[in-house]
Parts: sequence; structure tokens; C-alpha cells
Amino acid sequence: MIKKTAFIIGASSDIGKETALLFAKRGYNLFLTYNENKINYLNEIKESTIDIQIYKMDITKENSIKQSFEYAFNYFDYIDTIIICPGVCAKEMMLLDMPNEIIDKILNINLRGIIYCNKYAAQYLIKNRHGSIINISSIYGINGGSCEAVYSATKAGIIGLTKALAKEYAPYLRVNAVAPGFIETKMTNNFNNEEKNEISSNIPLKRLGVPTDIANAIYFLSSEEASYITGEVLKISGGADQFN
Repeated sequence: MIKKTAFIIGASSDIGKETALLFAKRGYNLFLTYNENKINYLNEIKESTIDIQIYKMDITKENSIKQSFEYAFNYFDYIDTIIICPGVCAKEMMLLDMPNEIIDKILNINLRGIIYCNKYAAQYLIKNRHGSIINISSIYGINGGSCEAVYSATKAGIIGLTKALAKEYAPYLRVNAVAPGFIETKMTNNFNNEEKNEISSNIPLKRLGVPTDIANAIYFLSSEEASYITGEVLKISGGADQFN
């Protein structure tokens, strides 16, 4: 029996880490990519029968993305699901105050790079006529966020990309997205406890999300239990519609 493999792009992020740990626990081989922040949690993976490969990918460079996919699909016999996690944001500010270099950085990582990852993911998965791609959007991609215009635009772009590709690649590939709300990650560490408590008070479930909440949703969308789901955006926000 061929063991399934999960290809997780941006696996050094908080969501990437929890997703990798969950797929490992479920017996998947792992192909994990990182860029600036190295992957430092392999000692937390207790499953000794899985194969784990780590590869450095710069999502702002198409050739780096292409080489990562070539290596992964040459190494593993069967990659079942590709999870595309990378994303950055900037300090909250109005668009008219945002430096152009920050705008370009967010666009290059959050949208341009994600598009190329989806392109190469499909090129390889379509050959097997089976597989799943899961993109990470945001609640801001659905409703927008004040002083988060560029970030919101890129996350909205991911939603449009997901819905379009689901139609292009059906019936052979499924393409879905998750849209996290306020999740406690390094990206949200700039909020102090008072601000987090205020945010929690406006969430129907009265708590902030954690990366495991997102990992569980990703695993579901990649599984056979979700075999009739494609082109969907699963909002994981504790019931909140927006935060500002």
C-alpha cells in the first residue's frame, strides 16, 4: 500500500507546524518547506514510520517554487494533498500611508507566490487525476479589514483563485480554502492582552482561535470525508464576521 504524503508549503509557520503535526499523527509522509524561519519541531513528531523531507523554498521566486515541486514529486511516490500556508501582513495603516515596498512584499508573498504554487501543484497532481489543494485565506478576504487593505486584497484574491481553479480542475482535483479569523500566532503577537480580551468579547464563542483549529479544518478538507467538497471557503472564526 502506498503511503499518502502531505506537501505543506510554509511549514515553519504556526499553522504550518500544527498541520504538519496532525498529518504526521494520521500517518502521512511529509514534505515541508520553509524560507527564513527553519523548521524546529521535528522532535515533536513521534511517528517513526513516516518519511519527512524538508526543503527551502523562496515563494517570491518562481524558480525556487518550481524546483521544490520537482524535488518533492521525484522523491515521493504519491503526494495526496498540497497545503499552501505562506502569508505576511504589515503594521496596520491606511493604504495611502503604506510604503510601496511593503505593498509589493505583501502582494508577492500572499498572492503572486500563492498563484505559482497552485500552478505547479496542479501540474503535478492532475497527472494522477486525484488530489487536493488547500489555500489559506482570511476572514479579511471575505469582509475586508480597515487599515489592512493590501492584506485583505491578497486574501480575497486567494478566494477567487480557489473558486476558479476548483472549476478548472474538476472532477480530478479538489481545491478549497480556509479563512481563519483571529488566531493566536506570531502574526498576531503585536496585540496586547487587553486588545485580545476585547476581540474575544466580540467573538460569539468568546475565545481566540488557535492554530490547531485551522489544522483540523485543513485535515478535514483534504480527507475522503470531504470528497464532495470543492471550490469552498471554510470560515474558522468562532462565529465572528469581522474584527474592525
